[in-house]
Amino acid sequence: MLGEYLEKYIEGCKTHGSGTDCGDDYRIVNKAYDVLIRNFRVLIKEEGGKELLKELLRHDSVYVSAWTATLLIFEYPKECKKVIKSVAKGKGVWAFSIKTFYNEWKKGNIEKMY
Repeated sequence: MLGEYLEKYIEGCKTHGSGTDCGDDYRIVNKAYDVLIRNFRVLIKEEGGKELLKELLRHDSVYVSAWTATLLIFEYPKECKKVIKSVAKGKGVWAFSIKTFYNEWKKGNIEKMY
């Protein structure tokens, strides 16, 4: 059962991240955001879901690992900061977005998104 939510979450992360980087139609990006957040909320509340999500910090897709790190940063700050700092070193809109998120989180301007 959790597998379906996990797959939808991963696909939402990939679609949102690549759409952000490429400047895709904002409606596609916004829809992907809704999908990933909705499935994240289910996973985080279900037994074993948080552990499944934590494993995604090492996912091959930078979009999946970065989204997961931004969402789990309050639960696992050490692990998530490592992922975020790595992604923020990159170039492009996605890296800039993650860097901005991290800077605002450090200032205390970010709250849990779920």
